Amino acid sequence: MLANQMEKDTWARITESDREAFLSVYNINYQALFCYGFSISTNKELTKDCIHDMFLEIWEGRESLNKAVITIRSYLFTWLRRKMSRELSRLAKEKSNQDHSGDFEFIQASYEDILIAFQQTEESKQKLRAALKKLTKKQLEIIRLKFFESLTYRDIAIRLSLTPRTVYNSIYESIRSLRESIKMVLLSLLI
Repeated sequence: MLANQMEKDTWARITESDREAFLSVYNINYQALFCYGFSISTNKELTKDCIHDMFLEIWEGRESLNKAVITIRSYLFTWLRRKMSRELSRLAKEKSNQDHSGDFEFIQASYEDILIAFQQTEESKQKLRAALKKLTKKQLEIIRLKFFESLTYRDIAIRLSLTPRTVYNSIYESIRSLRESIKMVLLSLLI
């Protein structure tokens, strides 16, 4: 409850042109927004541009923003999702009008693809892909919420109607499974 009030106060300060509050929201949320945006399009530059444009729009339109925002991160995620959808649609139309292949990737990436995209070698990508296939859908969802949306164990539990302990255990088991799978792949390569 106190956290909600603090977020509400911070948002109200932004609507009243408080640069410190604005920069604080930017700094606290940028990494989570980037991971979320990258899950929509694996084009890093497009993701960064949309985030920066979004914050510019927020600052320029601060006086007319919804002052009743309670959860800033959720509000920003929604704004970014809409912004990226519009931008991807615009770029797709532009690409089809040009009738030749462009430099942009227009794919809806899964969080497995995101993890894999950050890996350096093809061998690492294959190992990670194989390890991720061994996780259940629920485990993958919990990992996405924890590591890509930066939710707390409690927030994940509320969203998925689980106990925080179940979420913690699931993340622990998922990471253990990933490590074990990757070790097995390495051993098979050595034999």
